[in-house]
Amino acid sequence: MSALLALPLVARAGDATEQLRATIDGFVAIINSTPVSELVAHGLPESARILVFARFDFSEMARRSLGSHWGALNGGEQGEFVAGLSQRLLASYGRTVRSNNGDNVQFKSEVREGEQVKVTTQVVSGNGDEMPIDYRLHDVDGQWKVFDVVIDHVSLVNNYRAQFERVIGKSSVQELLRKIKNVDS
Repeated sequence: MSALLALPLVARAGDATEQLRATIDGFVAIINSTPVSELVAHGLPESARILVFARFDFSEMARRSLGSHWGALNGGEQGEFVAGLSQRLLASYGRTVRSNNGDNVQFKSEVREGEQVKVTTQVVSGNGDEMPIDYRLHDVDGQWKVFDVVIDHVSLVNNYRAQFERVIGKSSVQELLRKIKNVDS
């Protein structure tokens, strides 16, 4: 909880890297200090979830991942889709951070691309392996929010969009919604 208190409540737009760094550092500290048995039994601690929800724009990620099919869902279904996708992403991110305990995140650059910003990072493992991770962010009310993560040159949004297209092509948007709501599928 102390990591949450150390974060500024309001940060200036323009320092996307510093906002992202505070979130990542806080999240990693929480996950690495939480016993694995607790993570398995209860999932991410609430303090970690709060950090991620404050920095990631899951609505935008879901909209972009679903692409042209977004409009096929009504408002309530869109909310269910965002919630289901958020849970999947949180579970995956938590497992990844925990399994990479001891890796070092290096913040390389911040580049403005119109109304968006790309923050380039590199994760260096204990044995020296390097993996590039780019975060794409946009300004939402003075806060830089992540709407895509590009891991080793693979966009999370584009990857999900391709998977979703396959499911929709074989069945329907409604079937995808059913699957996305079932986090264990």
